[in-house]
Amino acid sequence: MKRFLLLLILGISSQSTIAQLVSSDYSKIDKIVKQLYSEGKIHGGVLIAQGENVIYQNAFGMADRDLEIPNSTNTRFIINSMGKMFTAVLTLQLVEEDSIALTDPISKHLPWFQHPRADDITIHHLLAHRSGLKGYFMEQIQGNLEFFISQKDVLNKMTTLELNFEPGNGYDYSNTGYLLLGEIIMKYRKADYYDIQKERIFDSLGMKSSYNSTSIYGPGSPVYYLEDGTPATPFPHSNYKGDGGTKSTLQDLHKFMLAVGTDKLLKPESWELMFKKHSLPEEALRKWGPHFEPYGYGCSVMNLPYKGVKNELAIGHGGAGYGSSDFMLKFVESNRIIILWHNESLRALPPELLTELAKL
Repeated sequence: MKRFLLLLILGISSQSTIAQLVSSDYSKIDKIVKQLYSEGKIHGGVLIAQGENVIYQNAFGMADRDLEIPNSTNTRFIINSMGKMFTAVLTLQLVEEDSIALTDPISKHLPWFQHPRADDITIHHLLAHRSGLKGYFMEQIQGNLEFFISQKDVLNKMTTLELNFEPGNGYDYSNTGYLLLGEIIMKYRKADYYDIQKERIFDSLGMKSSYNSTSIYGPGSPVYYLEDGTPATPFPHSNYKGDGGTKSTLQDLHKFMLAVGTDKLLKPESWELMFKKHSLPEEALRKWGPHFEPYGYGCSVMNLPYKGVKNELAIGHGGAGYGSSDFMLKFVESNRIIILWHNESLRALPPELLTELAKL
């Protein structure tokens, strides 16, 4: 892992040992992506880069079917749970400053969150989805928790529910844990989560097209289409803070992924913690669902097809929402970056894309 981090931070790699995409690969990639679009596996935007060099970007399908407006590479789309990477970075910045420690119980920082097991759940557990806290969205879907209520009301309700497992003894993807991290970030920065995110990530990296709005819609955004073809209606309670929901562009997320692993955001030891496999699929209660890969802090940690039969360590995060899905991915050693978004309910990262790119 340290070798990978060193290569990532210094931005160096050997041309003789690591296959690099080049601009002349555009037509080959275009053929791959258009085939996936024709098969109904892509409907939105795609960016593929080799470090700073954007090798390919294109957009497919309609942003608005009624008005016949096509999707664009400049479309601002909702990133859903990909925003958990932002929350993990902001949390680890607090750790670096000694404002909090990974071993701290959440009761130390959020005394108002009066879950009976708050003394046993740590910052580490929240980051790695090892808290045992039930996911609030699943509770809403199951009718156990109201929609359209405030974040504090959601979290207060979660204090009345039993844990799914003993803290640290399992792995279950939980949006609730990332809302609590958002609350901790706001407490110590003394500002709204989205203002903190803008100052410490967006402004720092020049992500000028990234923003937050209460609705899933906003300036320059597409219509999102449900599986039955109807448009998703605005979702006014999507403004929860910490588990995702920001709007961004392919180009802005490319800037973020370039900064992942560098001193622009965190120290090397923090990235090493973030990229460590803290939670494994075999520890999960369920055997299905999103983010079913080894998980670090705010990112999946995967070995994915890279060149021929060779796999490479890759980190990233997917997201899925109301008629939308997306994924951003970085191959650690080679610095290859892949970002996709869809304004339909599709699999966020088609595995065929990775398989075909590995042939180049």
